[in-house]
Amino acid sequence: MGEYVILSWTYVDSLCRRVAFDILRDNYKPTSVVALAKGGLFVGSILSDYLAVEELYTVDVSKDEKIIEGKRVLLVDDFVNTGATMKKALRVINADEVRTASLLMLEKSEFIPDYLGDYLSDYKWIIFPWNFVEDVSKLLIDILREEREVSQSKLKRQLAEKGLNPLNLEVTFPGRFEEILKVLELKGVVEKTLEGGRTYWRLRE
Repeated sequence: MGEYVILSWTYVDSLCRRVAFDILRDNYKPTSVVALAKGGLFVGSILSDYLAVEELYTVDVSKDEKIIEGKRVLLVDDFVNTGATMKKALRVINADEVRTASLLMLEKSEFIPDYLGDYLSDYKWIIFPWNFVEDVSKLLIDILREEREVSQSKLKRQLAEKGLNPLNLEVTFPGRFEEILKVLELKGVVEKTLEGGRTYWRLRE
């Protein structure tokens, strides 16, 4: 069982600003920002705004093989785990100077970015705001695959058993647990029933 940590927009924004000010203090003036898809997209947009960089590119190292040209490039991602993705991305950039930035990094990473918001001493599955619905949806679907029908209260208990604290979820994004279930219902993935005043969920067949 892993451990999940949900990050708020406020906290993520504070990390973006911390990285931006470090770059500004360092007097590094990139001519383009390259964001790793898809986690780096939000980070790249924010940093481009702070640094007044008009050229913003995205690269998906699992698909793209195109070479990105630039004079001074800032390569950004949201989280550096082992550093393998960042290293791979550096190979598709052809520039006079390349510097790297990340919001978070695992302390044991073999790759250390030039600019960093913060680091984690132990591995945790980070749920960023831009992956919130996707990541929590996958957890809920996994639970519903294990049991035919689950009450809404039991779904929260099962999330806790999988490493996602429902209190962390509610404090960070109030009311979003119910919203995600509604999204899955509207997509035709799950359906709900009411019995004895309680709400039950199951996967649609």
